[in-house]
Amino acid sequence: MERQVRRFDRLLWPILIVLGLLIVIVMNAVFIYVAVSGQDEVAPSYQTEAR
Repeated sequence: MERQVRRFDRLLWPILIVLGLLIVIVMNAVFIYVAVSGQDEVAPSYQTEAR
């Protein structure tokens, strides 16, 4: 006898995958914000002199 699959059971894995990807995207955005907001000041001579 074949077991009937409820609609929620079929959608569970795609929902979990999407939620996991959203968490990854949010965490990456937080890491980028922390990296950019805490950057050191660049000396003006470094920006204007020839390399």
